[in-house]
Amino acid sequence: MPDIPVEALYKSCGDILSPDERNRFESQRLRKGQLQFLLTRLSLRYLLSAYQADVQPQQWRILKSETGRPCVDRIQSLLEFNLTHTGQHLLIAFTSAGEPGLDAELSGRSVDAKQVASRYFSIDESRDITDTRPDDQNDLFLRYWTLKEAAVKATGQGLSVALRRFCFSNPTNKTFHFSDTQRMSDDCREEFKFWSSIQDNVALAICLKRHKNIRAGQLKIDSKKLLWPTASASGRLSSLEIEWNET
Repeated sequence: MPDIPVEALYKSCGDILSPDERNRFESQRLRKGQLQFLLTRLSLRYLLSAYQADVQPQQWRILKSETGRPCVDRIQSLLEFNLTHTGQHLLIAFTSAGEPGLDAELSGRSVDAKQVASRYFSIDESRDITDTRPDDQNDLFLRYWTLKEAAVKATGQGLSVALRRFCFSNPTNKTFHFSDTQRMSDDCREEFKFWSSIQDNVALAICLKRHKNIRAGQLKIDSKKLLWPTASASGRLSSLEIEWNET
């Protein structure tokens, strides 16, 4: 988090937001909500411009697709993005190779993994969690959960899609598999691609849908970490080595 009061940050950067975003910022009742919303939108706009420098941060038009996915105006760019928050982390995925879905969960939080899995996961996924030693059950549960969340976010339909639609083999394996129960007769490996990891006590998952003419095996992730400026140091962008397991 930047070492700056939200009021000062809004005063210096608020004109980068659209009128609708400014209204949404002002509708946040809590300072924490204001700061999260402001940092999210500023990060999104500046990073979009880092990928496409001919559009200034304040010029981006953030719209919604037919399925409700946030997107940029296609007149401006073909870039796609998806974002998620967990704890103090904001993660944003950018691509021009398809439609991304992104989810993250703090791996340290307590979850009744077996009970939730029995309700929302497939029989095989629930058995994987039950058969895992108790100390590792939460992490395995969160890897399954984030993969499913990333998948439904990539479809643009959110949790109106049943989490059981996407079923995975154990994502702690370097290479794992998945099936889409709505497309049982089709080979959907070239329609969906998944990555899973745990980094700094955060479970991460990315789904890429409709990755055009790029074969799934050719798709790679370039990970960057943006550190906000503070009173004691300037901000910077650096490479982030994440060991991804993938389909």
